[in-house]
Amino acid sequence: MSSLSIHPVEYLKVHLHYEEMNKGLLRALRLLLGELHDSSQKIVSTVAVLLATGMVVFALIQVGASVSQTASYDSAISEMVVPPLQEIPTGV
Repeated sequence: MSSLSIHPVEYLKVHLHYEEMNKGLLRALRLLLGELHDSSQKIVSTVAVLLATGMVVFALIQVGASVSQTASYDSAISEMVVPPLQEIPTGV
């Protein structure tokens, strides 16, 4: 038995309408990608605003923590390293 088809390829193309199916599929894919692009633009702008806000808040938290640490070190240095000066007796 032969495994070759007895119908030519042109016959199959005419009866299966490959061109119309291909055009319809590409049109549907283009519409879907267009809708995805529109919705992704809205999502991306929202995410960008949230990330920028988050970065500003994080930076302010870090600045506050560093100010607190610096104040602690200043207080520790002034109390422990440099002892308070004693009064000099003047003899009065």
